[in-house]
Amino acid sequence: MDKLKVTLFSALVLATVGAPAADAQATAANIAIVSGNGQMITPGSARKPFTYFFPMVVKVTDANGAPVPNKTINWGVVSSYGTLPSFPSFTMTDANGMSVCPLAQGGQTGTTQTPFLQSVIQATADSAYANFTETVALNDNFSNQLVFSLFTSSPSGAGAGYSISGPAGGVGTTPITVHVDAFGMPVPGVSVRLVNTNPATLPSASCATQSGAPQAGADPGSVTTDANGNASCYPLFGPIPGKNQSVVNVLVGGLDPLEFDQTISLQPLAAPIGFQEWDGVQITVTPVTPGKLTISSGNNQTIAPGGTAQMAVLVQDGTGAVPVANTTVAWTVSPAGSAVLTAGTSTTNTQGVATMGITFQPGATGQILVKAALTGSNTGISQTFTLNTLVSLSSLVKVSGDTQSAPIGQNFQAPLVVQANGSNSAALANVLVQFSVTGPATLSSATATTDATGRAQITVTAGATAGAVTVSALAGGITQNFTLTVIPAGPTLTTSSFYSTAGLFRLSALSPCSLVTIQANGLAPSINNLQLPYNAFGPWPTTLGNATVTVGGVAAPLYSVGTVGSTQQITFQVPCDAQVSSGTPVAINVGGGTASAIMPVVSATPGIFQTPLTDGTFSAVIVRPDGSFASIQNPARRGETVRVYVTGLGPAAPSVSTGALPIPGSDALLLGQIIIGVNNAGARIITSRVAPNLIGVSEIAFQVPNDAPTGTAVVLSVAVNVTGDPQTRFSQGTTFPVQ
Repeated sequence: MDKLKVTLFSALVLATVGAPAADAQATAANIAIVSGNGQMITPGSARKPFTYFFPMVVKVTDANGAPVPNKTINWGVVSSYGTLPSFPSFTMTDANGMSVCPLAQGGQTGTTQTPFLQSVIQATADSAYANFTETVALNDNFSNQLVFSLFTSSPSGAGAGYSISGPAGGVGTTPITVHVDAFGMPVPGVSVRLVNTNPATLPSASCATQSGAPQAGADPGSVTTDANGNASCYPLFGPIPGKNQSVVNVLVGGLDPLEFDQTISLQPLAAPIGFQEWDGVQITVTPVTPGKLTISSGNNQTIAPGGTAQMAVLVQDGTGAVPVANTTVAWTVSPAGSAVLTAGTSTTNTQGVATMGITFQPGATGQILVKAALTGSNTGISQTFTLNTLVSLSSLVKVSGDTQSAPIGQNFQAPLVVQANGSNSAALANVLVQFSVTGPATLSSATATTDATGRAQITVTAGATAGAVTVSALAGGITQNFTLTVIPAGPTLTTSSFYSTAGLFRLSALSPCSLVTIQANGLAPSINNLQLPYNAFGPWPTTLGNATVTVGGVAAPLYSVGTVGSTQQITFQVPCDAQVSSGTPVAINVGGGTASAIMPVVSATPGIFQTPLTDGTFSAVIVRPDGSFASIQNPARRGETVRVYVTGLGPAAPSVSTGALPIPGSDALLLGQIIIGVNNAGARIITSRVAPNLIGVSEIAFQVPNDAPTGTAVVLSVAVNVTGDPQTRFSQGTTFPVQ
């Protein structure tokens, strides 16, 4: 005992040397008493005397019930009857949130007026606290005992022969009662507990309140005497059924190492100690039928291939109130072969819990189900664990949506789709993919989660300006980039947008080899003037000013693209092999923006080229015999042969290809019947051919009638009858100066 005293007081000295600085840690929400409350030591005249207090032990948890390590516990006296006890002013919690506080108090000679010493000691951390009541039972000058405890449940005042009974896991309805006083002076705060022979294998019981929960402030499994010195211990029966296989003892003011692992204490306890003990209380625990099985822990785990895990179930009676021990639980896994169980069955412990280990096979994938079921007549009672295979992301693959283009302000037609694949080459579900965009576009979402096929997708909307767009998909440090293009909005093309380049009158149809001008918004959004081919000689390009025109899917040669005044326009030659039809698609692409219209194609659409005169009027382009152009100052003469220039007069022989000139040195003569009208009367035609040096232009030589009227605006028109076309095709009306 002297060695114990030295150890105890050495610990007191060490514990009171300077409190450590507080670290950032969780706030203490609860301080629970673990062991040491309600002790009553005595000089030695009691049944199971112990002279020195064992330490007070508490556990600190946060608001979530998690232990709080390295928390400072402050200890202080709330009240004291007699000499003050000795204990450190603070202690620290360990990694499990546990803290041990040693306690010492010297004795003295008692009297009937001072039969015991008692202190209430408080442990505090943040706003949480717990109170310990510790008592020293005194003897008088003649070593006579001054404090007495009475086993009031039995008329004989002895434990032997007294019996308790109840269902396994249930609470008895009749309490075991104990009274503690000193010559009529009640002693409060003294613990009362039940000591069991071997609760792991034999029937057992502990103390509970009438509600079935441990009494607040008492050591687990015990109760304490009230202000009148009375304690009522309602027996909480253990899970092992049996009758008269063991007995329990009633222990007053002491400790039982089976209630708490005393190895954490400065004074390890090997056997129960106390102020008083009554032996031989008979116990009968009736069996409880299993009726309920619930998952206790281990569900919804994610486990790597080759990894292990633990699962646990709780078996209870049908009401769910009483745990059932020694019950067999059968375990099965599916798909078969995906994982290996530690065993096929396991047995519930004293708390009604059965556990099972599982090891995933190296090639495991997806979900693995484990079924836990009762056996015998209760096979229908079961629970299923859902376990997931942890597979690391190994690749993020573009599935669709790359290299798209969309007009300004419109959605890209296809969503952007990526697929997450795992290290086992299987698609991974529930992977968070982050998306970001650079360039003129917006995303439907910044994140998406892969579905059961491992795929995640978003949609993209083009912004207000044209340009390149990059969308990045990121998951697990792996990035995939999508390259998109925002193109200008397409032209506002309709069937009313087509004009003959010769005279700019609106066309209701196109004809092969003719020159056509399209006027519409969006044809040349960034060109202020007319843009002509880079080389004034040679073939016309099929792309000019970022624009293309196709007729029936065939690229048309372009003469000009640009803006005249405020009108955007494109001039092109209708492909010479365009077929006569009631509807041929004409498509325009400007910087990626497209538009189309359906136009009929007929055999001829005559149009006379015009030029402005000095009086502000427009006149037909007329070349006189000397090669000069007719004008107000240089009018055509009656009777002379002049040439007029027309487009859309139909086929010629030999034929002329799209964007080409006639064969040098030979005439490509027009095949249709050409009609020239001067002042609404016919004029003599000398020749009608394709202009030798002008693409898409025909040249007609005719004689100005001798009786033609004179003036600056003599009416001129052209018509043509093409073989196979029942309709005569007329040009617009125009004028030319005649003298």
